[in-house]
Amino acid sequence: MSWTGVVLAGGASRRMGVDKALVEVDGVAMAARVARALTDGGCDPVLCQGGDAEALATLGLAVTADSQPGGGPLAGILDALAAADSDIVVTACDLPWLDGDTVHRLLTAAAACPDADVVVAYDVHGPHLAGAWRARARQPLEHVIAGGVRSYRGALERLNTARLEVPASVVANVNSADDLDRRR
Repeated sequence: MSWTGVVLAGGASRRMGVDKALVEVDGVAMAARVARALTDGGCDPVLCQGGDAEALATLGLAVTADSQPGGGPLAGILDALAAADSDIVVTACDLPWLDGDTVHRLLTAAAACPDADVVVAYDVHGPHLAGAWRARARQPLEHVIAGGVRSYRGALERLNTARLEVPASVVANVNSADDLDRRR
């Protein structure tokens, strides 16, 4: 079975002050870097969930519109699960150092944990917005959201979640210009 790669690109980017998906790291927009990692890791097709469709199209990325703009990552994941014809690997657009090897490891871990709704990348700081989601997780996630959970971590605690330990360096997220400066 093939896996669809999904880059969550619909965030408000308040701390960055500009659309994070379009911020360049080493000359490449973060959304494009993450999309490349998904492709390199074995996902096909790869698309963006939410975000500026016109701007992302200039990067060669297809976009599915959010049904609830500003609804946060859980709403984006639910939209991606509803739109996909397969299991999905979902990543935030602000993980510019994510690599194909880590995505491949998520897929391998998902194969080894067939009962898990999601296999999520963890490091010493906890779970990150990089995970392999089974298509069947849609209904349990709908129930979690209907129950009032809006937190990604809160949802993971209520779903059948498996963990994949990854190096902190590949899941370091960029929320501000300072975060980028620290990595340079």
